[in-house]
Amino acid sequence: MQLTNEQAERLVEQYGDLLLRVAWSWTGSAADAQDVCQTVLLRLLTAGKTFGSPEAERAWLIRVAVNECKNLHKSAFRRHRADLDEAQAVAVHMPEESGVLDAVRKLPPKHAAAIFLRYYEGYGVGEIARMMGVKPALVSTWLARGREKLKTMLGGDLDGTLSEADG
Repeated sequence: MQLTNEQAERLVEQYGDLLLRVAWSWTGSAADAQDVCQTVLLRLLTAGKTFGSPEAERAWLIRVAVNECKNLHKSAFRRHRADLDEAQAVAVHMPEESGVLDAVRKLPPKHAAAIFLRYYEGYGVGEIARMMGVKPALVSTWLARGREKLKTMLGGDLDGTLSEADG
């Protein structure tokens, strides 16, 4: 099933920012996040996949984005490239900058993604586990470890940003 231009535009409008934020939380790079977002949307557009609900569509997109980020981290290019300072004027809308968000970006990718999906996107532990293809207990562990690392990085002060309740 080939999507119409209108359907493709709807997907980009509806999910583009979400996919950029998820990819950015894994990669820490606006350029890599854009590449992942483009790859995920192209996969959806060419797959001709249909979903029973918007929630299923959103979960599929997030799962594919996480997998693409993992693939990017495993790639030979990624392992052998030199880190360069990113250009300051990258035109990508990202979540508002804050000390906490900067610290989240410095966490290991799994911790950062779990914290981002939980606290910035509002997903529950079970939903995150399904999206990331792991057990809920592992997501809870990532969240707890991520919060602890954030407390250390921020001098023990999360300003009430992240709640301990992950139900």
